[in-house]
Amino acid sequence: MSLRLRAATPVDAPGITAIHHSQQPVWRDPRTRQPVRYEALDRFGRWANGGPWMDEGLCAAHLQRLEEHGLPAIVAELDGTLIGEAEYYLEREPEPLGVSLHLSILYVHADWQGRGVGRLLIEAGVALARELGAAALTTQPEEAPRVQTFYARNGFSPWYHALEMQMAARPAPLPERVPLTRADLPRDLLLTIGRYQCGTQAWDTLWPAFTLEGWSTLRCGVWRTELGVLALREQAFDPAQADGYAWLPPAAPLLPVLQALQALGAEWGFQAVDVLLPAAQVPALRFALRLDYQNQIVLWRRQL
Repeated sequence: MSLRLRAATPVDAPGITAIHHSQQPVWRDPRTRQPVRYEALDRFGRWANGGPWMDEGLCAAHLQRLEEHGLPAIVAELDGTLIGEAEYYLEREPEPLGVSLHLSILYVHADWQGRGVGRLLIEAGVALARELGAAALTTQPEEAPRVQTFYARNGFSPWYHALEMQMAARPAPLPERVPLTRADLPRDLLLTIGRYQCGTQAWDTLWPAFTLEGWSTLRCGVWRTELGVLALREQAFDPAQADGYAWLPPAAPLLPVLQALQALGAEWGFQAVDVLLPAAQVPALRFALRLDYQNQIVLWRRQL
């Protein structure tokens, strides 16, 4: 048997989709949540069951976007068959984060788990990070104990804790703002609000790589203001709510930024805005803004 790692191209979409399908125990209708056959799902339904990797056409468009970033997905290929995939994003941010490489997903075909394929894909990321001058690998692993054990064994440990909170949209005066485009990714600022994965990946969610009714048609606005870069995106399953993002100068106060997101939410007709905040700052903000807890996120890091 001959196992090799290589860069993926959009032609690899069927093989990558098969890897992700192998770990999907049941397909569900995204609206009723009832089990259904895969063939009964439209493209939005397939995407809702795990992202663009669940549909070959969407996966090909996603892989094309990665190529445009200059960091195509890495696949593990065994005798011509794909058995694993990893995707990395290069982050160049102000200190204290600096340059890092973010592992956004790592999947190994269910038939090949536990045989070292995942470790090889991570070590490929380590080599890439060193080549690009990154000081660390970061990732956001699932909460499952076996997953976290895997990352711990491969040199990762928790480093960034965040809490997802919800706040009511409230009318208020808004700062002057200039609309931005996808080409305007703010490399001079830190993704401080909405850091579910990394800054580049969050930016991409605001401009999807594919046209998909129910996702790419959601309302979205991105603006540069005197506070930093602020963004709102309508939630896929609740048009009354939006997700808020903010790229800010290091150590910028969050209260005026959150108030601006509340005001933007009201202007756009939303009832509430969900924001992922650094956990250490939530206690000081929770009472002032009447924040309601939704979820928690923990990012892990491997220093190089």
